[in-house]
Amino acid sequence: MALNQKLVQELVAEIEGADPIDWAMLNVDEQQATELIASSVMEHYETNIKPMTEEQRDYVIVSSLVKLSLENFVLNLRLLQAGGKAG
Repeated sequence: MALNQKLVQELVAEIEGADPIDWAMLNVDEQQATELIASSVMEHYETNIKPMTEEQRDYVIVSSLVKLSLENFVLNLRLLQAGGKAG
């Protein structure tokens, strides 16, 4: 079964509501960025991750979440150190 990009984007919007990204300082359209990145990630998933075993997928998903959380943590620390506000 192929994933539905519209449903993925709706889930991202729901998550975004609980933990919003500050787009104010960026000259980027949030909807277009979400569509582009969702499409890219879904293509990568279908091609490279979906064929893996369930255990391999679990490790890829968890390690990816940890990496993204670390990047977010560091970005927020940098913003705080620069006198900005952390999201």
